[in-house]
Amino acid sequence: MKFFMALLLAASFSGVLFAESRSNLFHIKRNKNRNEVHYAIRYDEMACKPVDSEPLYGYWLMLEKGPSVYEPIGRLERMAYGIQSQEIRGNDLLVQLKAFPDRVIRITFEAAGGCKITPFLPINGQEAVLKFISVFAEEGLIKPTVKHVDISGVKGGMAVTERINK
Repeated sequence: MKFFMALLLAASFSGVLFAESRSNLFHIKRNKNRNEVHYAIRYDEMACKPVDSEPLYGYWLMLEKGPSVYEPIGRLERMAYGIQSQEIRGNDLLVQLKAFPDRVIRITFEAAGGCKITPFLPINGQEAVLKFISVFAEEGLIKPTVKHVDISGVKGGMAVTERINK
């Protein structure tokens, strides 16, 4: 037991071990039902840096089934709600969602005063903190048809929203 504790202590000082943390950043709401797609990030809280080369991931919060029911995003659903690309650049993570490939989400990591992780996205042409995206669609024969998308965030302490008509 003493050997194991010494090994664990040595590994922690050498930087081999880290405490992986997860943080919810933003979500997508739909008019179809109350279920939401949430996007969270895996990060090293001590270093305040993303873990792995693809730290952002999505999952369903199935509110129709209960307040704490989670499910993975299915293979077909990833075409709409999946992540197209992730790139770590300096202290930022740059992300493109498949639903919005022309808009880059810039996720910042600030270690001052504890690890603060913030997603930024251009809303009405100005960078704002991304809070959520609302998708309004009508059911179709094969798949829903998106009518418009509202992107909601905060800029300078004020709520901002941009509507994108499809």
